[in-house]
Parts: sequence; C-alpha cells; structure tokens
Amino acid sequence: MKEVHSQLVDVVLLTQENGSTMLCRGGEDAVRRFWEIWPIVKAEFTGEKQLLQSIDANEVDQPYIPTTHM
Repeated sequence: MKEVHSQLVDVVLLTQENGSTMLCRGGEDAVRRFWEIWPIVKAEFTGEKQLLQSIDANEVDQPYIPTTHM
C-alpha cells in the first residue's frame, strides 16, 4: 500500500503585472517557482490553510495494465 504524505500549507494570492490574480497552494517553494515562471508583482497570504496530500509516484503498488476495450 502506498504511503500518503500530508502537509498543511498557506494559501497565497499572487498578483501579476497585468493585474490578474491566481491562488497558490503549494507552500513557499511553490510561490518561488511561480515567481520565476509568471510576471508576479505581489504575493499576499489569504489567511487560509489547505491540506495537501500526495503519494510517491515511484512506489510500486499494482502495475498499470492498459486495456484496448472500453
């Protein structure tokens, strides 16, 4: 069985140069990555927290077997 990793992160509102906004929910590392990709001019905490959960894609649980019929 795969292990589920859980992390509580802050939700951040990012504002771009053109005034459009987007929410970032990946913690500080995600905010830094967005800052490098998009023309972000402002980042502010919304005060919300979100639980992020993930599993390791490299863990082998059951192999995926593609089918040809639907």
